[in-house]
Amino acid sequence: MKKLKLAWICLLFLFMTACSNEFARQEYDSDEKIAQAEDHYAKQYSVSRSTNEGYSLTIGKFDGRQSLWEEKFETDRTLEMDFSFSLAKGLAKIVQIDEDGNVTTVIECSPDTSTDGFVTRTVSFKSGQNRLKIVGYDCEDIDLKIRFPQSE
Repeated sequence: MKKLKLAWICLLFLFMTACSNEFARQEYDSDEKIAQAEDHYAKQYSVSRSTNEGYSLTIGKFDGRQSLWEEKFETDRTLEMDFSFSLAKGLAKIVQIDEDGNVTTVIECSPDTSTDGFVTRTVSFKSGQNRLKIVGYDCEDIDLKIRFPQSE
């Protein structure tokens, strides 16, 4: 009887592990879920660093959506931002969310489309609260760097 019980526990654990990223896969294209103020993610081995010049993030494994940056602007503005974004497995993107909950993909990354160095993206921010989030599923070995423009 103990062996049967142990077998069921092992089977349940394997099932839960295999389905752990299903929420992230289902929410990857849901602007409604992405725009929520709350983050929803599972990750392992994460290190992030934020400075005035930029932001860096390294994650071993990642599923879900996590806020990276938030800023309130008095007027609409457009900024040139540099991104270096790579991963070994999965699919991930950086999105910009404005105060009205509109979601715009800034850069998307898979193992085949990882950047080789920095690429520049033009990001339009509306007046009010703006956020950048990482959204992904089945991701491994994420390396993200964002350089913000110098203040005038």
